[in-house]
Amino acid sequence: MNVILSYEKVRKVQDCSQNSIPDSSPNNIDNSTPKILADQVFEVLQESIVSGELRPNQRIVEADIAKKLGTSRTPVREALKKLELTGYVAANRSGGLVVADYDAMQIKSLYEIREALECMALELSCPRITEERILRAEDYLIRMSETVRNRNIDQYIDLHGKFHIELYSCCENSRLDSLISIFRYQHFDRLLARMQTQRELQTIMKYHREILEAVRKRMILRATKLLRRHFRYSSKIALRRL
Repeated sequence: MNVILSYEKVRKVQDCSQNSIPDSSPNNIDNSTPKILADQVFEVLQESIVSGELRPNQRIVEADIAKKLGTSRTPVREALKKLELTGYVAANRSGGLVVADYDAMQIKSLYEIREALECMALELSCPRITEERILRAEDYLIRMSETVRNRNIDQYIDLHGKFHIELYSCCENSRLDSLISIFRYQHFDRLLARMQTQRELQTIMKYHREILEAVRKRMILRATKLLRRHFRYSSKIALRRL
């Protein structure tokens, strides 16, 4: 199966490659150029995996990627090493690389970790959250409803993340914020990209509205209880997609 990347992502790397060619003068050689290009390739492939453009279990061939992106194999090789270390790609039985997928145990474990992290953040944030933050979360929720009707999964994923960020915005724990953001991007945006049915999305939206209302009333126990239910329902959906 050939690797397919969007035109915008291809141009992103090609532009970086062209703009990163150092001056031939020894005093102007930028030794970080290969790393910059490898980082750019990593970001493009990472985004393609998260968005579902590169699908679970799809083969990733170094030479194909290099040809598609118009760069040498060296930065692609370095990017693939980083993708494997961070869990985006994995070795298959033949020794090649494929886009990593999740089994039932991994999905269960991921949702358990997410539940622990985000319920903690909500519990800390709820008593301190400002009205401005609540109104912003409400705006994201309204816009999410529109994406559900239009079945625009890319916008839904973006707004879904922003909605949750607003709920936890006043937890006053930067390490926790960082863990949640990294964890969501690396794992849960990928799971969300497997579009749920309209009925499932409507149920998830109902949980979101109820959580926001509980936060607005500073009902900490109810808000965290609803968040747990939301994650457990989402976990069941993810498991059904296996």
